[in-house]
Amino acid sequence: MRDGVAIDSVVFARDARKLRATVDLADLTRLHDVLFDQAGQITYCLTGAVNEEGIPLLRLDIAGELVLACQRCLGPVDFSLNASRKFELVSRTEPLGDPAQEPGDVERIHADPKLDVVALVEEEAILSLPMVPAHAEGECSPSQELNDRNNMKSPFSALSALKGRND
Repeated sequence: MRDGVAIDSVVFARDARKLRATVDLADLTRLHDVLFDQAGQITYCLTGAVNEEGIPLLRLDIAGELVLACQRCLGPVDFSLNASRKFELVSRTEPLGDPAQEPGDVERIHADPKLDVVALVEEEAILSLPMVPAHAEGECSPSQELNDRNNMKSPFSALSALKGRND
């Protein structure tokens, strides 16, 4: 594990524990492809609880300011990450069931005696990102390379000139 944050998810939930920490974006390697800049942090708060039916739950809240790569101009675009998710812990021997049958605000995951909290934070961050990060319409600044490409002569213009001489 990257920073050694592992919990016994069931014990954590049953004891109603709380864990607050930050993780550097540079340590979240699965996010690197969508980030323009790896500077910054994600703050998270993991809270354990047990619902009315005695089922252990985890609640994860994450927040951070990320700089993503715009998919139109490849420039930096600011994104405020702010997400919250509840997880219902299910025994490893039980199937998770159909995700379509889950309540909208709760996701079922297998209970884990060594749950990697940072991996859970990273996964939730990935799921909270926009599918296609981009500036608002008209806010992209065209790159110099794109301008150069648009101003380039067509490679076929020389052929056209040669063809004109042969006629």
